[in-house]
Amino acid sequence: MNEETTEKPQILVVDDSKVIRRAAVKMLGDGYQVHEAVDGMDGWQQLQRNDAISVVFSDMQMPEMNGMELLANIRNSDDERLAGIPVIMVTGVGDTEEAKLRVFDAGATDFISKPFESIDLLSRAKSYARLNRKVVELEKKSGHDKLTGLFSVASFEEQGEKALSFALRHKLEITSVYLEIEDFQDIYLAHGKNVAQQIIITVGKRLKEVMRTEDIAARLGVAKFAVLLPLTSEANARTVISRIRQNVNKLVFNTGREKIRVSLAAGYTAPSMDEPLDFADIMEQADTALQKAIKRASGEKIASFHDKEQVVAAEPTFTDDDIRNAFQHVIDGAYYQVPDLILNALADRLKPFLDYVASRSDTGRTGTDNS
Repeated sequence: MNEETTEKPQILVVDDSKVIRRAAVKMLGDGYQVHEAVDGMDGWQQLQRNDAISVVFSDMQMPEMNGMELLANIRNSDDERLAGIPVIMVTGVGDTEEAKLRVFDAGATDFISKPFESIDLLSRAKSYARLNRKVVELEKKSGHDKLTGLFSVASFEEQGEKALSFALRHKLEITSVYLEIEDFQDIYLAHGKNVAQQIIITVGKRLKEVMRTEDIAARLGVAKFAVLLPLTSEANARTVISRIRQNVNKLVFNTGREKIRVSLAAGYTAPSMDEPLDFADIMEQADTALQKAIKRASGEKIASFHDKEQVVAAEPTFTDDDIRNAFQHVIDGAYYQVPDLILNALADRLKPFLDYVASRSDTGRTGTDNS
């Protein structure tokens, strides 16, 4: 049995009554990991933080945010996973049939009425948790990232290996590009999940806008993307990357409090036809180039794996003792024992003094001539 099937389904129970929440936890037993929320606002915040919750049970009447408002937030969410999560509304004794119909019209998956039996809770938890798991599994098998519609990592590797094999077999150029949204973690922490996801979605759209039909693009991580460019040399790839970055770097997101500007760092590589590599090696090279670009303190955040980084030699350092010892050797006539580096440094230190002596000598000669 694999690990995925042994994980406990996570259930969120939203109710302002502690008694109801505790009763639900007890009824669901050890087969579920149950999270409790004291009202709709608390429930909404937990759903945004925890994407492993598979079913929501929510009361109708609550302070801060009631059940219908919570349901509306869920169904209107930009996060497709969250928007599709099963929501079972818990209606009260006084709720009319009309109220229950409104629940379905608003997008509720199901409802149960208070007071409920354990069988009501368990049967729905089991059925809808299983349904949600199947939906997630199907989405994973579809091979596309849910937020952006780009290829998933597994699909990118599969398609990339085929494209690379074809390129090497026919001696065709191909370049792999890694891209990452700069300072994305700071954006997430400062502005929250919704803004961060909207940025990811928009960057994905901008990638699609500049891609050719034969190009292969994927979302590899939270803020990391990859593009495979068949029939493209490293030199031409840089032009494509510049176009992608220009298309993304002009984006401005207005949160209402401030404007967020987005920028991409990029690393790229192309396999040598003389020493062909497998696709995993190409991806590793592109990632190495990306890290090189990210670390650049200034200038354009683009780097090739094959770039020769300019190495600046460290400035030689001397202590005053080294200079004093060198001076003593010179006085003693043992200047040949002094390393050239320190001897040159000593000459630089003595230059003002030697210039002064030379000027005094010139003055003395001039005075003698005049007399």
